[in-house]
Amino acid sequence: MPPSLPYLCLREIFEFTLHDSGSQYRHNFLSNIFSCILVCRTWCETAIPILWRDPFCNHPQVSNATILVDVYLSSFTLKELKSLKLPSNLIEDYQRSRLTYDYARFLCKMNLTQIRTATSFWLESKGRKVSICPIFQSLCNHFVSHAIKIHYVEFEPEYNSFMDFNIFSLPGAKSSLLSLKEFSCYGEACNVSLYKQASKISTKIHNLNVSLDHGCPLNSTTLMDISNYIKSQHQLKKFSINNRIGCFCCIQDLSLALDLTIIFQSLNTQSITLTLLSFLSIDFYNEFPFDLLSQCKNLKELNLTRCWNFGEFHPIDLPCDAFTNLSSLQMILNSIPEEFIRILLIQSGKALKGLELEQKSCSGILTEIIQHHNPNLVNVLIYIHPKEIKDLPKIFRSITKLRNLELWDINTPDGRGFGGKLYNLMRSMELINLDEELFSEIGDSLPNDLINLRINMKWNFSSKSLEGFIKNCKAALDFLGFEFCNCFSDEHFDVLIKNLKYPLRNLNIKYCNTRIDLTTHIKINL
Repeated sequence: MPPSLPYLCLREIFEFTLHDSGSQYRHNFLSNIFSCILVCRTWCETAIPILWRDPFCNHPQVSNATILVDVYLSSFTLKELKSLKLPSNLIEDYQRSRLTYDYARFLCKMNLTQIRTATSFWLESKGRKVSICPIFQSLCNHFVSHAIKIHYVEFEPEYNSFMDFNIFSLPGAKSSLLSLKEFSCYGEACNVSLYKQASKISTKIHNLNVSLDHGCPLNSTTLMDISNYIKSQHQLKKFSINNRIGCFCCIQDLSLALDLTIIFQSLNTQSITLTLLSFLSIDFYNEFPFDLLSQCKNLKELNLTRCWNFGEFHPIDLPCDAFTNLSSLQMILNSIPEEFIRILLIQSGKALKGLELEQKSCSGILTEIIQHHNPNLVNVLIYIHPKEIKDLPKIFRSITKLRNLELWDINTPDGRGFGGKLYNLMRSMELINLDEELFSEIGDSLPNDLINLRINMKWNFSSKSLEGFIKNCKAALDFLGFEFCNCFSDEHFDVLIKNLKYPLRNLNIKYCNTRIDLTTHIKINL
């Protein structure tokens, strides 16, 4: 019998634990896997690459970040250390430190913002009041030249040109960045030719995120270079672009929006492999790439948020198999023709599992489209007209696989950017008096698999109406929300406790008019 599990088995166990742990348990997992390196040599050699593939994310605290920089500097040559103009005693300390591993070899993710922050902390800890640039760029040089395969890079160029450099031009980039899978970038620093150089090296990108927020650094060829970079890819699966020109709570000057047509045209070269497209704050200049989207046969996720100037649609030319694999659709506050949304819902049909529809002009979508064409919906967030409430039982009975449902009034003011002031905006909303018989029927029609129900509308109902709703509800709800229903009182709460068939983990009645006397152990959001 072998003294230890095979390397591949151990690695799979460690990887499973990492991916199965939520963010709140990440620290505990890292502590556990750190302990694993003390078990034996085999466990150590298996765990070390996992611990050191994304160290700046795993250890964001100031003290840990400075230790990381110290560890990496211990791998520097004497010439490299002297180029940093460090004190001689510090150079001697690093030279005396002998590392068991070349930890930079294991690096798989480079978030330049995190690295830059870590070097800033390191400089402060050493009491050196010098520019961050030498140590920051030297570390990046070290990573790119030593790492075997870097899979992820997040790049945010600095406005100060003295700190700008092209990561794809560093020594070793042709090797370590050759297999880059994910690239997130923010603009392009002047005279760097970031995308132009990237097109020559990293042609296997799967996930490309481009942020061109108003004010980010650009040069005259940036858009063309991004377009060519997209064309150079062999298997681009996910593409996201953001041209936000202001925060959500401020009036935006739409004239500042970039014309990104040339970038959209380049996506034609990736129509076979694209599975996700996300557009945020985009002016399409009446040239929305509808034909492109219809040709993406494997498109599974589509996100359009705060976009405008879509232009006209010509559904007559739509291929019969267009959007038939679309499983997730997100539409938020776009100035978009309603006909386009209807086409997407109809064409996606049974494939559609997730829907987030925050469009104030799309009334009737539930009753006219979803009820008849999208029976397999699992997660739904939708804004509806109060007149559509009477049709909810019929709709719920047609989408029996629903697990998460969030309903908003179509007249709800946009509360983004206002923090906790949404309730103040909701005060102007019309109160919706819910019929007792209708509320009871809504409870009866809820799908059995539903676990989260959030009613973010100003419904007004009696405790007797709530009793009918709860008694008829066959779903084992984990979360029930009536956040803006002021009518909720002690009587409503008593009815709820007496008639619940299954334990309710969360009840959100945050803005009820009455102070509830809590007598149970149910977690309440007050």
